[in-house]
Amino acid sequence: MRYAPVLSCVVVPAFIALAPAPPALAQEAAYPPISARQFTDGSIEVRVTGPQNIDEEIPINSQASIGDGEVTWLQYGASGSESPNSLITYTQTGEVGVSVGKGKFIVTAGVTPGEKPQCEGKTEVAPTVITGNYTCRGVASYDAGTGTMGKVDIVVTFRATS
Repeated sequence: MRYAPVLSCVVVPAFIALAPAPPALAQEAAYPPISARQFTDGSIEVRVTGPQNIDEEIPINSQASIGDGEVTWLQYGASGSESPNSLITYTQTGEVGVSVGKGKFIVTAGVTPGEKPQCEGKTEVAPTVITGNYTCRGVASYDAGTGTMGKVDIVVTFRATS
């Protein structure tokens, strides 16, 4: 009598290492897509409180406010001028930048997908208008005029039309 060989089978559990899911912020768009356009009208209300204080409504700089379909720059006032000015930027990677300046003082904050945001707020995009508001608390700042560091709070509310 012949016996068939017995095959033994050992089951070894396999563990599949999965990378953790990125934070929800990285999975969602920070703002709706912005089409290519030139911005011709609008303004921003800027409030900075802390060692530096700014409370101004600033008209849009239509020559410097443009979107190419990937990156958008909304410039209010003249960057680097002695008068209050602000720049709101949107990048192809979903970042939102908020910069406010007056003379030698400038402070920049923003929202970067996948990182803890420095600002809270939102942007709404329509075919001919962009509106938004952001609040950025405890942002490190440097005043080149006085040579001092500090922390400021920024609140901006803006509108730009094309």
